[in-house]
Amino acid sequence: MTKVWSLIAFLSIATMGASCDPSHKEECEWYLVPEPAHVDLVQEGWVALCARNYVINKQRCYLKANLDFAKAVYGKPFRLSRLKIDDKGSYPREVLKINTCTPEGEEAERLRQLEKK
Repeated sequence: MTKVWSLIAFLSIATMGASCDPSHKEECEWYLVPEPAHVDLVQEGWVALCARNYVINKQRCYLKANLDFAKAVYGKPFRLSRLKIDDKGSYPREVLKINTCTPEGEEAERLRQLEKK
């Protein structure tokens, strides 16, 4: 009987662990920001970018977009899981699409604190 309860406990813990999002890919906390250190990697008319999360201090760099697209999405949060990039070709990879969102929770609080400053 103890083996059965141990198995049930293990499966429930494993299920909870699999459902969490430690990388915050599903959170509306990511921003596309220019990356000056990589400016020499892109052609004229393009912007070197990083997808940054200021809540958990993570980033994904070696991205690029044309100037108009970069201006349009600058400062707008999105979910990293919804970031569409061109997986073919060389680095930096082209950002094809993002779906912006409205921040909640920790990110909304962080933005409120920034507005007060």
